[in-house]
This record gives sequence, structure tokens and C-alpha cells, in this order.
Amino acid sequence: MSGNGHWSDSQEVVSTSRPLKFTLLLIKLLPAFLVHLIVFPVSFFFFLCAKSARKHVENFQKQMQRYTNGEIPKKINSYITILSFALSVVEKMEGWLGKTKYKNLIKHDDDLQDLISLLESGKGAYLIGSHLGNIELMRSLSSFCETGVSKKISVTTIMSMKVTSQFNNTLKEINPEVVTNVIDPDSIGPETIFALQNEVENGGLVVITGDRTSAHSGKRFIEHEFLGRTAEFPYGVFLIASLLKAPVYFVFGLRTKSAALFPKNNMFVEKAKTDFNCNRSETKKRIEELCGEYVTTLEKHCIKYPNQWYNFFDFWQKNGGENG
Repeated sequence: MSGNGHWSDSQEVVSTSRPLKFTLLLIKLLPAFLVHLIVFPVSFFFFLCAKSARKHVENFQKQMQRYTNGEIPKKINSYITILSFALSVVEKMEGWLGKTKYKNLIKHDDDLQDLISLLESGKGAYLIGSHLGNIELMRSLSSFCETGVSKKISVTTIMSMKVTSQFNNTLKEINPEVVTNVIDPDSIGPETIFALQNEVENGGLVVITGDRTSAHSGKRFIEHEFLGRTAEFPYGVFLIASLLKAPVYFVFGLRTKSAALFPKNNMFVEKAKTDFNCNRSETKKRIEELCGEYVTTLEKHCIKYPNQWYNFFDFWQKNGGENG
């Protein structure tokens, strides 16, 4: 399966877009409740066949149990996570078809209004999301001016085109805008940074996920304790924040109930306290501080929504992920 979450092992990444195109056809032709209902048996099939993904989900849940002294989750259940991921793929497609409405999201007393006010003023921001939940939520909403802002907001996404190519190609059929503002992290250079700086200066958003290192990143990662074990986080994600010098927000789109047919979606937006209005000698320290802030926020939401973790690989293994 592919999407913004994927079976990380290369042999398990889907090499054809036919399953995704078939799903898209179902979404277009059938009532929403029927499509969501079909996901349940399909997910069970993947659950039986995707041994590696199942193992990684169980290992993640066991680590969380150790970290929370057996409180979360109460019972190891990898099927719920796989089902939740499959439902999120359908929801992503529905979002790109314009079926998701901003007014239907559950907003919280966090920094969402602060971000909206910033965008209304004509200034942009750098958003760091994750593969916990549905990061596509805000990106698809922006395509339909469904962001809570009174004007259309330009969104540039930094994501691996290799591991998400089939999903992106399918999304392009739904909405041609989906891949027009996508940058592969492996192609970023000085010119790209300059373009991203212009994007935020002109009131746009730059969006990236902070929970996968790239196979091409070499030693460019930050080691940080995550749920009780040391994990690697991509240095480049937090380095870009230091170069853009834009306000940084951590953004999460999380289902109220992981495996329900039609749950509502929470939108969480938290502004980072770390900024880069500092001397160059302080920059490295602040990059690590920003990463620490991010990890703390990620942990908090993982504990509350443990079945929406869509990193299907050994997260604590060296160079375990592929940023996408």
C-alpha cells in the first residue's frame, strides 16, 4: 500500500496504481458509507498478507506499552492500525475530490487561530506534520479554499516522490494541482531554499513531515529519545526551518475514532517556541531544540491516538525510514 504512509520495505511498496484507481472509481460511483464499509474486508486481506507491516505495528505498540507502563494500548492489535490507515487513504481521496469541509473539522483551543491570523496578514509559515494521522487534510482543504482563511493559500509540500509516486499519480487524476507544488527532499539546494523563502514571504505555506529520515541523508539526522528509545529524526527538516526563519507550526489531522466508519477529524495546530532570530553560532543548538519540541508534541499525540501511527517500519532502527 502507498500513500503518505507506506509499507517501508521496498518489496512491499505497491508497483501499480490499479488498486488506488479502483478505489477512486468506487469513491466516485458509490455512496460514501458503502466505500468505507468495503474497506473493512479489504483491510483484513492486507492484514493477513502484509506480515512485515503487521510485525512493525505490533513492535511499535509494545514499545508504547513499555513507555506507558502497560496503559496504552491496553491490547496489542495491529489490524486496527492497518484498517485505520486504509480508511485514511480513502479520506485523502475524498479530500482531493472536495468532499471534506473545514467547518466539519474539530478545532481545539490551540494555535490554529494564530496561524489563520498570520495567513490573513499576508505572511506565511513552515508546517511540520507526521505520519501519525492524515497530513493531507490541510493540503487538500487548501485546494478548495477550505482553510478558515478568507483567501486561497498557496501550499508547497516537501515529500519523497519515489515512495509516493503511485499515490501522487492517482491524486493528480483527481486534482491536477496536487503535484504542481511538490518538491522532492533529495533535490533541495540553494535555489530551492530561495524559492521556499519567497513562498513564505508571499503568504504561502511550506509543509513537510518530520518523522522519517531519508535513505540518502547519510549521517544528517538528529538522535532523540522517542517513547523511551533513541530514534533518528531528519536533520534537514529542522535545518530548513532555520533557513526560512518563518514561524513554525506542528500540524496533525487525527480521526476521533481510529476504526469508525465516519468519525470526525481533529485538527491540531501548535506553534513552536523555538525561533531562529539568533547568531549563526546558536543555530545548531536551536535546530536540535526545535526537533526536541517536535518529538515531545509527536509523543503526546501518539499516546492519545496510538492506532493512527502509519510508519510501517522499525522506527528505532538506524536509517529506518524514508521521508515522504
